[in-house]
Amino acid sequence: MKPFLNPYELDLVEKLKLEDEFFAQGFLMSYSGLNRLLFSPGAFYQHYVLRQRDDITDKAMAEGKVIHCMLLNPENFQDEFVVLPNAFPSDNPKRVMERLHSHIAEAYPQIRDVKESILPYLENVQNAMLDILKDENLHQTLKTDQQRLDRMLTDKNMEYLDFLLKKNGRTVVDRDMVVFAERVRETFTNNIAMRKLMGMDSLESTVHNETELVMFADYEFGIRGIIDNLVIDHDEKVIRVNDLKKTSKPLSQFPDTVEYYKYWLQAAIYKMIVDNVKMTTYGVDYPVEFRFLVVDPYMQIAPFRISEKSMEEYTQKTLEALQMADKHFVNKDFNLPYHTLTIAHDKSDYQEFLL
Repeated sequence: MKPFLNPYELDLVEKLKLEDEFFAQGFLMSYSGLNRLLFSPGAFYQHYVLRQRDDITDKAMAEGKVIHCMLLNPENFQDEFVVLPNAFPSDNPKRVMERLHSHIAEAYPQIRDVKESILPYLENVQNAMLDILKDENLHQTLKTDQQRLDRMLTDKNMEYLDFLLKKNGRTVVDRDMVVFAERVRETFTNNIAMRKLMGMDSLESTVHNETELVMFADYEFGIRGIIDNLVIDHDEKVIRVNDLKKTSKPLSQFPDTVEYYKYWLQAAIYKMIVDNVKMTTYGVDYPVEFRFLVVDPYMQIAPFRISEKSMEEYTQKTLEALQMADKHFVNKDFNLPYHTLTIAHDKSDYQEFLL
């Protein structure tokens, strides 16, 4: 039994149905969506149009979510997270359990735990796990299926699967992540400069945390951003847009990270949106400043403000990326990358690229 569906196994009728639904409902382009489209139009198509999304929890993403919640909306922690009493399984078992959970959620939604409700379906679930192990090429040197199952059905792995089944839409994190996030909150709140930038104390500032803003321009899609910390400082007559980042490298290397992950796209998009809506939404016409508020593994924190010169460059590159994205939407075609590759025009029966 195959426990999961390869997106390329969708038949043409289903693909056309999903495409019609995607374009009919309208789309709001975010930094992550545009970044994915720049990386690969096919990956964008699979994720957003075909809705074939991995239910794999990325540790760095989970850590970032915990930090955001602890610092910006700590009252929502219990609603957004469930905490493992022990550490996560290692990478391979963790990935297998997450894929198994995705299969269970689709095929056997009545399974809510690994003790009682799973029993009537245990053989099917075990067969699905064996399929996943084969697909991942894990433990295939062992001689029997029972040996492979024994290797995976450890207390730690089953505890993680149990939490996945009980999470009810929440993100599963471990205790170390929570402790680190608590330390980040303490470090930020004890730093006078960060408190000022984030509008924690000023009576002359209006603060909006994790606020969603949307703008519409001359594209086949809207543009959205969820801004971590938006401060309208009436005393200094400026709008500060602050985005929290947790980096795995020292602070000195963060400029390289901005380029690697194309965070400049995010900075430009957020500033464009705020400039577009600041009068109608907030009733002010203050200039907009953008900063990344960064914490590294050594609990060092620093604000990185985007200069006007850099923002002009980022905005120009972002506008070019949005125009490229618009071509995909106008043509309803996510097969070819319209950027970075030179297309040869001397062929009439097919398209090729020049190197």
